[in-house]
Amino acid sequence: MVSDTSGTKVSVGEFVRHLNGQMIPVNKSVSYFSVIPMEGPDLQRLIYDPAAAAPPKLLEILRDLRIILVGYLEKPRKGSEAEGPLMAFQAPAEARRLYSASYEHEGAEYVFLAVKDGDIADSHDTLYDELSALLVEHAGDEFLRPFHDLLREELGEQVRGELEERGWKLKEQLLRRQADATRDTKLFRAYADQALIDTLSLYFHGLCCDIDVDAGPLQLPSRTIRRRLETLRDMLSPPAGVALFPEELKQPL
Repeated sequence: MVSDTSGTKVSVGEFVRHLNGQMIPVNKSVSYFSVIPMEGPDLQRLIYDPAAAAPPKLLEILRDLRIILVGYLEKPRKGSEAEGPLMAFQAPAEARRLYSASYEHEGAEYVFLAVKDGDIADSHDTLYDELSALLVEHAGDEFLRPFHDLLREELGEQVRGELEERGWKLKEQLLRRQADATRDTKLFRAYADQALIDTLSLYFHGLCCDIDVDAGPLQLPSRTIRRRLETLRDMLSPPAGVALFPEELKQPL
């Protein structure tokens, strides 16, 4: 671990280039490094529990995943030559504050999580959002096709709502601007990618902890959510001994 009291800000790219093999291995695909002191239970929840529940296919696609825990992250100023967001040791202004970032270097995927002054549960959710976005970016069309086909079925059945507001807005835009919403266009891909990221994040959370969906007028029907999760389970089978739904857990003898 390292500490800083000078207020110096370092870009994530510069930091990565100077890590010099300090990553701590968790398994053959996942390693981590903490810039700030972290308690054992927090490391368990943020690093070890998600790694243990990660589907093997995820770790096959993201073969070298490196998680960096930092105090704060800050947006670089316009025109800055910084290599990505800035790691900060003091809280930036809210308008400039980031809670996560990803950075690729020499074939490794780095996920930075800003954990200072935050709730571990929120950081947990942020980690899964980043992992989901990376998977969608790297998986390829053939792997993503079953979920895209499912979305086309939903659109054909006029299923309204989405898991998160970001996906809901893209869905509404698609329905408003495209007569055949199932056609493979930039609008469809933008919506499909976001819907998949949001559903993947829920799926990963369900494997590690539990499934928690906020009810609301814009929320997908529960049967639709379950069908999405079952599709992802077929695409990304859980590791041995990990269940998605409570009823899948073996009852004690």
